[in-house]
Order: sequence, then structure tokens, then C-alpha cells
Amino acid sequence: MKLSSFEDYLKSKGFASKSIVNRLKIIGLYEHWVKLENLEIEQISYNDLLLFQKYSQQQGRSQKTINQYVTVIRHYYDYLIEQGKVASNPALNVEVKGIKRKVLYHILEPAELHQLYNQFVDDSLKGSRDKIMLGLLVYQGLQTSELAKLTTEHIKLREGKIDVPGSLNINGRMMQLEAHQVMDMYDYVLQIRPKILEQSGQETEKLLVSPSGGTEVSNFMSRMIKKLKRINPSVKNAQQIRASVITKWLKTKNLRETQYLAGHRYISSTESYQQNELEGLKEEINLYHPLG
Repeated sequence: MKLSSFEDYLKSKGFASKSIVNRLKIIGLYEHWVKLENLEIEQISYNDLLLFQKYSQQQGRSQKTINQYVTVIRHYYDYLIEQGKVASNPALNVEVKGIKRKVLYHILEPAELHQLYNQFVDDSLKGSRDKIMLGLLVYQGLQTSELAKLTTEHIKLREGKIDVPGSLNINGRMMQLEAHQVMDMYDYVLQIRPKILEQSGQETEKLLVSPSGGTEVSNFMSRMIKKLKRINPSVKNAQQIRASVITKWLKTKNLRETQYLAGHRYISSTESYQQNELEGLKEEINLYHPLG
């Protein structure tokens, strides 16, 4: 397998040069082991990768380093799947023991997410904006960075949809708005937002704006989260809400559907939420690939 094509793939995904060099080095080490064992990259199994872990340990590699190896190999097989070279990812469920993990926040149930939206009442201009932002969190699972990029052109009121823009680390996607969201969005875009712009003197296409003229969505988010904690003390932050939404999707949709909705570039990113739920909702610290 030519690493040059994998390098082109990584470049197309927007990875930094240093990150690409690290990935190629790791895959080079992996291919060397595959040859030593007289195996074929396309025929590698889950058990083979366990042997690779053992080999790496014998070479004096730390568990942390081996975990990085497995992560890169997992993404390499995502690439091979995209190229039609393999049908499945043998590294998908491979774990490295002894890796320090962090516990996810309490996962909010669908009823709790809906309750947050229904019980959030604030008729001020800021409150109306925050209600829109909250809806995009609890129903579409958007990240703060995605919310900051939204403009009025991304809202398709007639279709009841939102066109979420992509970036280097997350895919764009077209998402359906809930019926009650459409009504609130309609009022915000056509009535509330113009009042906010008039009061602030701003001229911008950004969807989320402030009467004071501020444009930092992270500040809007902090204000809103404080109010949500009064409704449900279990609420911690926007990341927790997104994780709850993705977990909800996994219970009713397949992996590929959930991957699309979450905007994950790699199916393994989506799979991690499924594994986390089965393991008591724990998430690996991933040093080589930013989470979606």
C-alpha cells in the first residue's frame, strides 16, 4: 500500500504537516510489523492487532504510545474503507489497557433535553436568541464553534432545515429542524434579530447576535448554561449536551446515520460514543484526532 496516497488523503482532510508526518511514521512502523508476520494489510483481524500491541510492548513502547498507534491505525483503516480496499475496520473495537480515561458527564435523557427547551423562558431579546441557540444544541447537537459560523443564509425556513457549514475537523450537513423550532426560528429571524441589530447598530449576516454588539457565541453560551443549571442541576456545559444528543441518536439510528448527523469525519469517532455508553460512558483521550 503506497503511503503517498494516504498522505494525499490526509492533506485533503486538512491535517497539519507535523500531524501527517507523525501518522505516516506510525503507519510505516505498522506496515513493517505486518511484513515481519507475513500478513496482508487488507486481511488483518482484531486478534492480529492484539498481537501488534504485544509486539509494541516488547519493543519497549509505553501504553500511551501504543494507544496512539492504535488510534492512527484505526483512522488508516477508515481511509482504506473509503478507498474500497477493505470492508470493515479491524481496529474499531481495539482498546489499550492501562490508559488513563476521563469519565463523561452525566448523559441527559431525551426527556431531559426536551425539558430544557420547554422550560427555558426568557422573553428578552437575549433570551429569544438563547432559545434559538438552545434548540440547535438539544435537537441538532451543534458545537459552539458551529453556532458561531451560522448565518441567516444557513437557515432554510421554507424547508424547515438548517445547512450546517463544515470545517477542517467536522463535516457539513443538512439537518431537519423540529416543528416547534421552526416557529421559534421564524420569529427570531424575521422579528427578534432585526430588533437586536437595530439596538446594537450592527450590520452582520451572523445568525446569533447581541443587543450590546458582541459576537462571541462562547459568551452567549456561558449566559445560557447558567440558566439551564437552574432548570436541571445536572447540566454542565455544551459538550455534555452534544454528547447526550449523539448518545440519543445511537439508540434510534445506525452508525452511519449518526455519523452524518454528528458531522464526524471518521466512523470511529461515532463508534467511540457507543463504546463509551457500554463502558459506563467513558471517553478516550485522543491525541491524534480532534473529536467531532
